[in-house]
Order: sequence, then structure tokens, then C-alpha cells
Amino acid sequence: MVNKYNKFPAKVYVDSFLKPDLYTYKTVFRDALFQINYAQCIMLKEQKLISEKEASEILTNLSEIENEFDFENLEYDSSFEDLFFLVEKTLINKIGIDTAGKLHTGRSRNDMEHTMFRIKLREKIISTIKDYFILCDILLKRSEKGLSEIVLLNTHGQPAQVSTLAHFLSAVIEFSLRDISRLLQSLNLVNLSPMGSAAITTTGFPLSRERMAELLGFEGIVKNSYGAIAGCDYITTAYSSLKIGSINLGRFVQELITWTGFEVSQINVPDGFVQISSIMPQKRNPVPLEHLRLKLSQCNGECDKIINTMHNTPFADMNDSEREVQSEGHKAFSLMAKILPLLSGFIESIEINEKSIKNRIQSSMATITELADSLVRHEKISFRQAHDVAQHLSSELISKNIVLDELEFSFFGKIFEERIGLKPSISKEMLRKVCSPEYFVEVRNLPGGPSKKEMSKSLQSYKSDLNLQKNNLSRIEKLILKSKKKLSSLRS
Repeated sequence: MVNKYNKFPAKVYVDSFLKPDLYTYKTVFRDALFQINYAQCIMLKEQKLISEKEASEILTNLSEIENEFDFENLEYDSSFEDLFFLVEKTLINKIGIDTAGKLHTGRSRNDMEHTMFRIKLREKIISTIKDYFILCDILLKRSEKGLSEIVLLNTHGQPAQVSTLAHFLSAVIEFSLRDISRLLQSLNLVNLSPMGSAAITTTGFPLSRERMAELLGFEGIVKNSYGAIAGCDYITTAYSSLKIGSINLGRFVQELITWTGFEVSQINVPDGFVQISSIMPQKRNPVPLEHLRLKLSQCNGECDKIINTMHNTPFADMNDSEREVQSEGHKAFSLMAKILPLLSGFIESIEINEKSIKNRIQSSMATITELADSLVRHEKISFRQAHDVAQHLSSELISKNIVLDELEFSFFGKIFEERIGLKPSISKEMLRKVCSPEYFVEVRNLPGGPSKKEMSKSLQSYKSDLNLQKNNLSRIEKLILKSKKKLSSLRS
């Protein structure tokens, strides 16, 4: 055997893993490590496993280490394996092994680390949910303003039917509320404490797992001690929820990009979101939307990275789900922290291009579906017959380059009689009315439809759902804040 590999840690292991891991530990998880140490000490005292004096000595010196040790300039020097052992070693040097050595009673780095991971992951989830709340609030406000703002919606990339901006944005509100719900569900799963599981099977010491959970702001404990250190579904659930959100928002952003295109011009982009061309003076490039699309794709990829890392790994405590992976996963949340505020700002700025929309509605015959529906109601014919009339009418108008606004009643009557064999009973005024975008929207008053009445109901329902979700998150935040204050007071 080569001599340089005879002693732990081998230099190549230090350089490739231990040094960068220490950086991750001290910058990402250090505060969570100290929270666990403080809570452990208090719990041990309450369970009479250490004395009041010992607890006071440990707590005082832990606080000094946390606040006075130069973690910023700390470099790996092979005298310790990781930050956990460094803190323990430093505490022992300060107060002796007889007292400091009791802090680790009944615990393992296994349960400690998964507790750290959960503490930091819940912070990320909570922050993301709060950004989603802002997005939904802005979507609701813009939807209320857009109850009567006509837009043209596509299917298969082609102009299809008219609706309102409120109806379009409400679809985004709806899936965003579902995304928030999924994140809240993942938060409930994350916010359970593994502490007391120790390495695998708990311990023979009379610890209080429930008290540790309470002091650290968790809703409860992960019941099975093996699952607490071996399970990874709290990780995959969180990143799956975030991934679905990134897909949903990405598809919405893609549609906004289509809407800003010159040929469509359905929305006007304010100057604050426009970059100019370096060579073409006429160009107005809504580049922030492209940034959003890119960042959402990156977020999707970062989520996949974490989920796929978990795939086919042993059902045990393994490095495959530990610090390196956990910190990598945080990149996805960091991306979403940029995405949601930018998207919120863009939505707040949206102004529709009424002239362009009107012209496209007329040239695309987008309201002719309602003509077919109205013929069923007024002429007492089947929908298939009415569809045939409308289809032949639109084909003729397109071939003659005539828009729907210019439709003459006699021309309509001629096609109706040819296809049905009867003269139409619908009036000239009614024909004009049923072909208008406003009427198209007005009569679509089923639940979920774009009519002003139904959309107002929907928006109220969304507000109620959003407030419920805000209350759910607030309850969890209050629990965490209460635990922090309690832990701080008990340390004093």
C-alpha cells in the first residue's frame, strides 16, 4: 500500500470532499447545528441526564463558540472530520470532556444531520410559499381589473375563442394555489423531527423526542427511528412540488412570450421590461420573459437533479442524501426566489393591446362558435347543422377576405338557406350581437366561465382559498418563532 494513504484523512479525500464539505457545513448548516445543540442540552437537563450546573456550563460555552469562533476564516486542517466534531472538540477544550462529553448522550450525527437538513429545507419552502402569496395577490388584483378586458386565446397555436384577461389569469391563480398547496403539504412532511432516532434504533437513555421537536419548532416527530434516518421522501416531496410549480409557471411564461410577439401583440410591455437591440433601433425585446423561461427551466433541472440522486439509493443513512445533496437542492429554491418576484412585477405591469386584439378577433372569426350556438337556440336546429352553417360562412368570408364585422345579413341568409333549406328567423340586429366578443363572453356563464358574474364569484373563491393557505403557513411560522423564543429564553 502507498504510504500516503495509510492515515485518515488521505489528502486526495481532503481536497476533493472534506474541504468543500466544511465550507457547505459552516455557511449553510452551522446555525441549525447550534440550535440542535442548545435544544439537546436543555432536554438532557429536563430529563435529569445532566445537572443544572452542567447544562449552564455547556450552554454558556456553546454560545461563546457560536458567537466568537472565527468560522468565516475556518479552513479544513485534518484535525477534525467535520464541523460537528470541531464544535465538540472546541467545547471539550473549554470545559473538559467530563461535562462537554455528555452533550452527545443518546444521539448520532445521523439524526442530527437529517434534523439540520429539515430545518434549512423548511426555511426555503416557507420563503417560496410567501413569494407565491405575493404572486397570487397581484394576479387577483390584475384579474379584478381585467374582468371586462377582452383577449383572444389559442388552441393548437391557432386563434380559437375570445375570453377576458381575468379568465386567463385566473387559470394561473388556480394552478398557483395548487402549487402552494403541494408546497404546504411537503412542508408538513419536512417539519417533523428525527431527533432521538440516534444512529438507527433510538437509545436506552430516557430522552424526550417530543420535547426536542417542540424546542426546534417541529410539528411532531418522525415516528419510526429507522425511517427517520433512512427515508428521503421528505426531500423528494419538496422538490417534486417545486418542480411541478416550475413547469406550470414555465408554460404560462411561454404563452406570455407568444402574446408579446409582433405578430400577436396582445399585451404591451412597459419600457422597464424592454431591452433594445444593439444594431436594430426599432426592436423592443421583452428579454425578462426569456430570463424567466430560462430560470424556470433551470429550476426544473435542479429539482430533477435532487430527485434523481435519490433514485435507487440504499434505504439507509447514506451520503447520497446528505449535506452536499441538500445544499445543491437549495439552488432550486434560490432560482424560484428570483423568478416569483420578477413574474409578479411583470403581471402587475400588463396592459392589453385592444386594437391588435380586436383586429385579430375579426380576422380569425373567433366568435363564430357563438353564432353556431345562437342558431341552435334561435332557429331550433341541431348543433351539427348550426356548426355546418357557421363553418361554411367562415370559409366564404376568409376566401373573400371579409372580416366578421363586415358580414352582410343577406350573405349570411343565403348560406343559411343553402345549408338548411329554410330562411333564417334571426334578426339582423341579433346576428350582429351574437358575433360580438362581448356577447361571446357574457353568455358563457357556467361555473369557471369568463362572464363577469361568474369570474367575480371565482375570484372571491380564490381569495378565500388563498387566505386559508396564508393562515396555514402563519400557524407554522408562529410555531417556529415560538420555539426560537422559548429556546432563547431557556438558554439564558
